Amino acid sequence: MKLILTLKWSLAAGALLLLGLAAAPWTVSETAQIKTLERQIRDRAGLALADHGRSVFAVLPRPHIRIYEPQLRDSNSEFTVSASSLRVDLGFGGLMTGRLDLARAVLADAVFTFDPARLPAAVVAATTRPADGLGDLEITRGKVLLRHAGLDQPELAADEISARLEWSRAGAPLSLTGHARVPAMGEERQPARFAVWAAHPDRLLNAGTSPVTLRFDDDGLQVVMNGALTLADKTRFEGQVAASAASLRTAAGWFGVPMPLPGPYRDARIKADALFEPGELALTNLSLSVDGNALDGAASIRLNGPRPSAAATLASASLDFAPMFEDYPFAVANGQWNRDTFPPARLGVADLDLRLSAKRARLGDLQLDDAALSVILKSGRIDLSIAQARAYSGLARARAVIAESEAGLDIRGSLAAEKLDLAPLLWDSVKRQVLTGAANLSASFETSGNSFAELAAHLDARGDFSVASGDMFGIDLDLAFRRMERSPLTVGADLRSGRTPFELMSGKFAMSQGVADVEEGAVRANQVALFFSGRANVADRSVDLHASASRAGAEGKALQFGFNLVGPWDEPAVVPDAEGLIRRSNAAAPLLPSGPQN
Repeated sequence: MKLILTLKWSLAAGALLLLGLAAAPWTVSETAQIKTLERQIRDRAGLALADHGRSVFAVLPRPHIRIYEPQLRDSNSEFTVSASSLRVDLGFGGLMTGRLDLARAVLADAVFTFDPARLPAAVVAATTRPADGLGDLEITRGKVLLRHAGLDQPELAADEISARLEWSRAGAPLSLTGHARVPAMGEERQPARFAVWAAHPDRLLNAGTSPVTLRFDDDGLQVVMNGALTLADKTRFEGQVAASAASLRTAAGWFGVPMPLPGPYRDARIKADALFEPGELALTNLSLSVDGNALDGAASIRLNGPRPSAAATLASASLDFAPMFEDYPFAVANGQWNRDTFPPARLGVADLDLRLSAKRARLGDLQLDDAALSVILKSGRIDLSIAQARAYSGLARARAVIAESEAGLDIRGSLAAEKLDLAPLLWDSVKRQVLTGAANLSASFETSGNSFAELAAHLDARGDFSVASGDMFGIDLDLAFRRMERSPLTVGADLRSGRTPFELMSGKFAMSQGVADVEEGAVRANQVALFFSGRANVADRSVDLHASASRAGAEGKALQFGFNLVGPWDEPAVVPDAEGLIRRSNAAAPLLPSGPQN
C-alpha cells in the first residue's frame, strides 16, 4: 500500500513539475528558432527583425515565442515598426515535425512609422510574392506616425489602434478590421471603426491591381469605397465612393482640406465615381446633398500645389444660399447698419473654381431663376459672378471681386438689371409696397470694411436707373393738383396719401463715402411732370430729396408746387413747400412779406 501511495504522489509531483515547466516561459537565445522566425517575417511581410530584446518560449496556454522590444523595418528603412512585444503563436503540427509554423502573431504597443507618399512604392519594392499570407495578426494599443519630408518630427495620424489582420495564404483575400482614434478629428473622440478587404493582396504587393473595399465609421463621418487599387510608383484607386458627414467643413478639415467659402455644410452626403491618385481626387457622376441642397455634376481636388485647389461644375433644381451666411451678422440692427464684425474670410487658404447652375436660387426671400453663377478664388482674391439670371420677370447680372485687407474686406463690382418687376422684389427685400414698375439699373461700386456699417460708410458708386409703367405709393399728385386749383393750402394733406401712376421714372446718382448725389431725377405721368434731386445717405439710411411737380391747369395756367422727401428711408416724411403754397393762395398770399421796393 505504501508503495502504491508513494508512486501516486511521485506521479502527481512529476505531473505538476511538467505542468510548471510547460507554463513557465523559457528564455530563448539567438538560436536557429529565432533566425527561422526572422526569416518567416521577412518572407511574409518584407520586414527584417533589425533589433530586439530578450526572447522567451512558453508552451501554455499554447506554444508561443515572445520577443520583447522588437524593431522591424524594410530594406530602406522607409517603413518601421516598433513594439513593446511581439508574440508569435506556433502551430502544434509544426512542433511535432520539428519546424516553426506561425499560426498567429500579436504586436503590443506597436508604432508604425512611414512616409505616406513613399509607402506604396516601398512596400512593392521590398516584398516578393509570398508563398503564404501574413496569417492572423493582431495589433493592440497601436499608433501610426507619418514622416513628412522637411519635418523633423513625425506627425501622429492615429492611436489607440486595436486591429486584426487575416490573410491565410497568398491567393486568399485579406481583411483588416478594428478601431482607431484619429487625433485630427478631436482628442476627446472615441475610436472610429474601420474595415479593409482586398480580394488579391498578393497582386497589390507585386504592383498589380486588386478589388478593395474600405469602410470608415465615426459619429461624424462615414465613408465606403469600392473599387480597384494599384500599389506602384503611382498609387491609384478607381471605383465608387459614398460618404456622409454631420459637417462637411469639419470633416474636410480632418483631412487637411480647407473650405474657403463660408457656411456650416451640415448633413452632407456624397456619392460619386472616384479616381484617387497621390495628391489628386477626381469625382464624376457626383451627387451631393448639403444644407438641404441637392447638386449633381463633377469635381476635382488637388493637394500637391502651393495650396489646396478645387474645381467643380454643379447643377441644382433649387439652391438656398442662406446657410452659407449663418455666421455673419444681420445687415440691419435696430434700424441701422449692423456694426458687428465679420468672421474671418479665409480667402487665402485654398484656390477654387466653382461653376453653378440652378433652376431656382434663393437668399432669404430673394430668388433667381435659371441662374448661372461662378465663384473663382485664387491667391486670396475671390471673384463672384452671376453671368445671367432671370429675376422677378426680368434679367439680372452682377459681379463682385473681394480681397482681404487690414481694413477687413475690399469689394468692388457692378450690377445690371433689366425689366425687374419691383412690386414682388421690394416686398421680398423690404416687405413694403412703395414702388411698382419694370426697373432697369446699371451701377458700379467699391467699398471696404469689416462690418455692414463700415461697408455702407465707405461705399463709392455711380450709376443710373429707370422704372417704366409703375406707381408711386404714398404720394397722390393727381389729387393734390385737383385740390390745389380750389384750395392750395390743403395740398400738404392730400399729397401724403394714395398713389401716383407714371409712365417713366429715371435718374442718375454718384456716391462718395456712403452719400449719393441724385441728379436728373424725373417722373413722367399723365399730364404731370415731376423733377427731383438731392442726397441719399446710405451710411445713416436717410434721404433728403427736393421735388418739383407741375401740370397744366385750367385755361392753360400752369400749376406747380414743391415738396421735400426727408428722414429715414424706411419712413421718409413728405414735407410740402409751405411758402410756395401760400403764395398760390389768394387768401393767404397777402400775409407774406412783399418783395423789396425800388
